[in-house]
Order: sequence, then structure tokens, then C-alpha cells
Amino acid sequence: MGSTMDDYDLFDGDRSGRPTAWPDRPEDTTPARRTGRPVRTSSNTDGKPHRDTIYHAGIGSHVPGRAAARGALATGLLAIVCAAASAVHEAAPAFVDPDGRVPGRYIALVCAILIACTLVLIIAARVAARRGPRHHGVAGGGIVAMCLAMMLLAFAVVAGVLFPAGIVRPNMRDEAPVNSVEGMRFDLERVTGACPSGWADVPLDLPGVSAAACTDTRVAYVTFDTDAAAGMYRGNIRDQVAAALRAYLGDAAAQEQWRLLNGTRWIAFGDENQMTAMQQEWGGSLEAVEAGGEAD
Repeated sequence: MGSTMDDYDLFDGDRSGRPTAWPDRPEDTTPARRTGRPVRTSSNTDGKPHRDTIYHAGIGSHVPGRAAARGALATGLLAIVCAAASAVHEAAPAFVDPDGRVPGRYIALVCAILIACTLVLIIAARVAARRGPRHHGVAGGGIVAMCLAMMLLAFAVVAGVLFPAGIVRPNMRDEAPVNSVEGMRFDLERVTGACPSGWADVPLDLPGVSAAACTDTRVAYVTFDTDAAAGMYRGNIRDQVAAALRAYLGDAAAQEQWRLLNGTRWIAFGDENQMTAMQQEWGGSLEAVEAGGEAD
């Protein structure tokens, strides 16, 4: 008669005294799953199967596009530095570059070139990474750096266009009657002397710029219609004054100390004593002009 479940003890065998033996586990013949690594199945000395995993050296050590991604990050960081310099230059030109020796457009051009190089390297890194198993997130640092550089450059361009004199300006007294031709000439004659020959208009061929000179006192002034015109043409006026002095290097008068008195929307020109006196009247900042063409 067959045994029932009550005839067996799971730990001591069945109640009839016969030992209970678990059947041998069949050898695992299930094929290895496709994990990308070869798997070999074998048996231990105790008959239980185990798996030996064979690792191939070098797998995953090379990521396509890594060199281009690093290059994009490097050029992106350089673009950030250049864009930050451009933003500071346009926001506070009176503090960073008071003489206007470094045009802001050159800094912006270098920054734009670096941003373009970063974009090219990002595209190259992303294209190369498609050949690898993972391409998400490749050149992420370069992308972030490029976006930040673009925002700084956009701020610099907007500040340079809307605020030619800068957003941050030094506290400078400016009391010249720039909107009145008669007022400008009256103050100049009152301080530097009368102009019996009368004031002669000086053609400059610059939009939004007017100029006049008095040959008796050798004094001249320039006015700008807008802040934008002042920021755009101030350097040109300085160059023309220096060129005029070079044309008269043989004249004893050209050997004197000449000064430019700069205001927000005006420039006055004369010798050192005249412009020092006008600074007491109008305010502004004095700038030396040499006959050799260099201002300091």
C-alpha cells in the first residue's frame, strides 16, 4: 500500500525508518541570456551548477565623441570668459576702458568665434556618440557653457546698443549747455576770451555731430545729438584733432600742451590753461592730446 504524506517526516525520513532522499537536481541546460557577455555553465564538485562569467578587457573603456566633448567644454569655458569681459566692457566702459583703446566689437567678435567653435564640437561629439551604446548626455558641459556664453554676449550687445556710455557711469559734473549753440559759445568766450572773427562751423561729415572753432582763441567744441552718437564718434573726433595737430608740427603753437575736455555729449578743445578753466565752469574730464597723435 502506498505511503501518504503522514508517513513522511521532512527532516527524519518517513516513519517506516527509510531515509528520504531528495531527487538530484537536473543539470541546468537553460541557454544563457543575451547580456552581451559570454556565460559558461558548469558543475561544482557537489553537483550543483554555477555560472562562470568571462569579462573581456577593454569593453567600455572607449566612448566615441569623448575628445570632441572635452574640446567643446574647453572652448565653451573660453567663450564664457570672453563674453563676461565683453559684458563688463559694455556695462562700465568708463571704468574698464576709459580711453576707448579696445573697441567692444572686437571682444564680441572673438566671443562669437569661440561660440561657433563650441557648437561645431558639440555637433561632432553628438554624431560620434551615436556609434556607441550610450549617447544621451554627451557634451552636456559644452552645451551649458555655450548657452551661458550666448546669454552674456547678448547682454553685452544690448548694453552696447542701448547704452553707448555704459550702464554704470562715474559721477561726473556736467553743466555744459549742450542743447544751446549760443550758450556753448557764450560760456567759451567768457572763460577763454572773445572771438572777434566769429565762430566758424567745422564740417565733420558725421551724422548727429556738430562742431565749431574760433581761430582767435584757438578753441573748438563738438556736440553730439544723442548718447549713441557720442559713443560712436568720440574716438573719431579725437583722431581728427590729433591729425590736425600733426599738420602743424612746424608751428610753435602746435608744440603747446593741448587738452580735450570730455562731457557726456560734448567735447571742447584748447590749450591746457583754457580747458582747465572750462573744467571749473562745465565739469567733465580732461584728456591730454599730443601732436604725435597719441592721447593719454
